Amino acid sequence: MPAIREQIQLGLDFGREEPIAVLRQRLLATYGPRRDARRHTPSEQFVKALISSETYDSASEKAFQALCEHFRPLDRLGQSDPRQVLTHLATVTHPEKKASQLVASVGRIVEQRGRFDLSHLAALSVEAGMELLQLYEGIGPKCAAAILNFSTLRRRVFVVDRHIKRFGERFGLFPQSVSFAMAHRIMLRLMPAAWDADDLYELHWLIKRFGQEVCTSQRPLCPRCEMAALCRHGSTSIPRVPTR
Repeated sequence: MPAIREQIQLGLDFGREEPIAVLRQRLLATYGPRRDARRHTPSEQFVKALISSETYDSASEKAFQALCEHFRPLDRLGQSDPRQVLTHLATVTHPEKKASQLVASVGRIVEQRGRFDLSHLAALSVEAGMELLQLYEGIGPKCAAAILNFSTLRRRVFVVDRHIKRFGERFGLFPQSVSFAMAHRIMLRLMPAAWDADDLYELHWLIKRFGQEVCTSQRPLCPRCEMAALCRHGSTSIPRVPTR
């Protein structure tokens, strides 16, 4: 698959296997399988994805649970004053902006669909679903992909967050300072055709955990990384033992 090989620009030695497959096997060996026990509905995932950007998972989960408790059904978000929503977003970043976006977007969906329901996305192609979702305030490529892949829709699309972007840049999957939109397109193109939506879901969480625990932004733990030889950052930051 030439398109895949063209993305590997750094001369890293992955052998004859596709780079993403090699990296996935290493991560699975370290962390084990990551399969979900429960999925949110598309509308629930819409809310969670929108408030989760640039926010720790534990903080966004707390805010999401508070919204579900106080605005059930979630259709009520679209009829609420953003100031009411804001009181439940204290744990997330940019709470004022997200409160406003949430009210506007949910309200628009209710106006279009009659209720806050995104089940119609199942009948659309992934590309059409991504395009449609990004018409709503607060929804970019990452959030749109999360709604499609993380929810009960289980669509075959890969979610690129800051951990995946950093991972991809360091392991030569795409160029430095690539946009999230381009990183999303490249990562999906790298995935073997045999990998289904659950495989992509699993890979996202494997890379994210690796990015949180080892391949961190400021002080990556390269000496303890078993994939350092495949990484342009790790392969240059670990002192080499002189040979005699």
